[in-house]
Amino acid sequence: MPIKENMSSVTNQRGDMKDLTTEGVKNGESSHTPFRLTEKHFKNRSQPLKLPSLRLHRVLDLSRPDQVADDEVWKAGWWSPENDTAGRVRRGKGKERERGERPEVETEGLKLLRMNDGRIGWLVAPGCILVPGYLDPAGQLDLLRAALTRYTLPPNPLSLSTHYALPNDLFQKYIEESTEVIQPLHELRSAGPDTRAVDTKATQTTRSTTSSRTTIETEPGAVVGYEEILAKNKLGLVDQPSDKLKPKRAEELMKEIRWANLGWVYQWTTKAYDFTPDVPIPFPADLRDICKDVVRSTPWDEVFETKGPEDYAAWEKDYGPDTGIVNFYQLNDTLMAHVDRAELDPSRPLVSISLGHAAVFLLGSQSRYDPPRPIILRSGDVLIMSGKGRQFYHGVPRILEGTLPAAFQINDGDDVETKGIKRWISTARMNINARQVFPPGFKRPG
Repeated sequence: MPIKENMSSVTNQRGDMKDLTTEGVKNGESSHTPFRLTEKHFKNRSQPLKLPSLRLHRVLDLSRPDQVADDEVWKAGWWSPENDTAGRVRRGKGKERERGERPEVETEGLKLLRMNDGRIGWLVAPGCILVPGYLDPAGQLDLLRAALTRYTLPPNPLSLSTHYALPNDLFQKYIEESTEVIQPLHELRSAGPDTRAVDTKATQTTRSTTSSRTTIETEPGAVVGYEEILAKNKLGLVDQPSDKLKPKRAEELMKEIRWANLGWVYQWTTKAYDFTPDVPIPFPADLRDICKDVVRSTPWDEVFETKGPEDYAAWEKDYGPDTGIVNFYQLNDTLMAHVDRAELDPSRPLVSISLGHAAVFLLGSQSRYDPPRPIILRSGDVLIMSGKGRQFYHGVPRILEGTLPAAFQINDGDDVETKGIKRWISTARMNINARQVFPPGFKRPG
């Protein structure tokens, strides 16, 4: 399908969308910010036969296949007219959801970018570039394999590491469908007298399935500064193992894993990096190469038009990610609005890679009071956030169930490991993001 290019400003696109939140205000939801109203729309699961409308919030779908028959989002019914109607949907037993027609791809307010490697990119917000289908199916499977089989290995911390005595080969046990039971740490040890306990509920990520929560804003790492962050590190605040967990098999834990940390370790307790080690955990070379290639292929002069960070012209040569997070999503998981602000360089690119099921990604501004733009991210898509865009609120309110790419379907010829990888992604989505903590030339004191 041809895409109409429109070179008008991204700012105008945001202005056009401000009417989308008035419905929530009229319905007595004025206590919610426009960003929160949009989150609530996509999170809604109150009607089992009905999916949240993609048309109501003018979702960007820039990476969809040209042929509708190849479009997993369309085949799963996400463009069904049933989703756009008020009231409940009634459907006869065994009757499939009407698929409807895909709307024309909207590009108003977007800028088409010709990437240096020949790919097409879209400037979807200031400093934010979407590169549809950056990784082909083979590249997606290779990266998914690396993330599950290597990025989950020690010494990389996992979200489960605080709570379970994890074996070094957790994913291998998942592949083998091992019946071995993995013990929670609270049954194996208790906190020492000098250990500062921190309520683990207060130190989780912004991922949530509950409606009641308090948002805590933190100062950017560039404002706090290295010395103060290091002082926080030395306080020794640590999460304590939950005392409510039961022994579980690897099969269960691989569905409960939420993140793996790569490179410099981010501490959820203090919302800052741990700078006490002399050197970080080695960052995966294959992932670093992908991210450096992405940054090198981006035409930064077109992105910023001389209005970007002072050093953006040097990124293609000196950008080097040294920290990252692998986010593991099950189909009901969400990631609430947040800003990644712990890095000491607040503008260098954050490179984000999507794998598995498609998702709705909300890209806002520096305020939750501006309505976000929903974007469908598909497997293989790469999103870059840089410059001013690094300070924009963003989140994932919905994984689009039923949208697993055909390349991840299990085949008879797959080996045991590949079948295990595809079995995990069959009910999941993965996002891998990488950033650079220190600006080039930064010298750590002492």
